[in-house]
Order: sequence, then C-alpha cells, then structure tokens
Amino acid sequence: MTTWILCPNLWGARLFHYGSPEQAADEIRFAREFPRPKIQTKLEDFPSDEEMAEIISPPEDPVVERLVANKYMKFLSRELEKACEKNLFESLILCAEPRLLSILVENLGTATKRRLRGTVDQDLYEANESDLMYYVTDIFQQHLSA
Repeated sequence: MTTWILCPNLWGARLFHYGSPEQAADEIRFAREFPRPKIQTKLEDFPSDEEMAEIISPPEDPVVERLVANKYMKFLSRELEKACEKNLFESLILCAEPRLLSILVENLGTATKRRLRGTVDQDLYEANESDLMYYVTDIFQQHLSA
C-alpha cells in the first residue's frame, strides 16, 4: 500500500511516498516538489497568535497571506484529486502549520478525503525523510491497528 505524505507551506510543497513496491519497507522517500505559488509571500507560514502579539507591524498583509494560502491549497487539492482518480496512492498524510492545514483539508475533494489517514499540524516542508518518519509513525501505527 502506498501512502503519500504532503508537506506544504506558503512557499511550496514537498511530496513523499511510503510503501511503494520499489522501496524497502519502513522507508519514506522524497517523490517531488510541487511548483511554488505564483504570488510569493514574505513569510513561509502564518505567524502564530503568540508571534503576532510580539510583532509591532506584520511583515505581510494578512489578506495577501490568506489569498496565497487559499489559491495554493486549492491547487494542491486539485493535484491530489487527480492522483486519486489515477489510483496513484491509497492513503494520505498531510503535514502543515495549523491554519494552512485547515485550509487544505477544507479544500480536499471527496476521493482525497476518503484516503486521508491523518494530519500533523507542523510545517515539515524542510524535513528530510528520516525526520519525517518521527512525526508520522503514530499515524501509520493507528492505521495498521484499525
């Protein structure tokens, strides 16, 4: 069974796969980088509420951040739905900071939502394969025991 792990932020998205026939068991492999959003933001993530409380003037217009996030998450959702139609993966794990994750999940198509196995509410865009395993192991174990 192939599981895809998608790690987006406001600057791009990285896709990993786990469990494809060509690889050894228990290995996560980098699959591809999705194109970056056409509109760039100054920050790669939405600032947390605590960070916003400490910022005198935000470096980015929150309206621009939401616009970029909505457009890019819709694009990623469409790409995932196309992959579902082609049966390229059986399950999906999403890893993104909380606000971006909620926008992405909200935009997922029906077929993709059925394959969603879990989420990690952290920006893991820059994580490598071995670091990523630490964050998704519990989701894999829950899925196997179900």
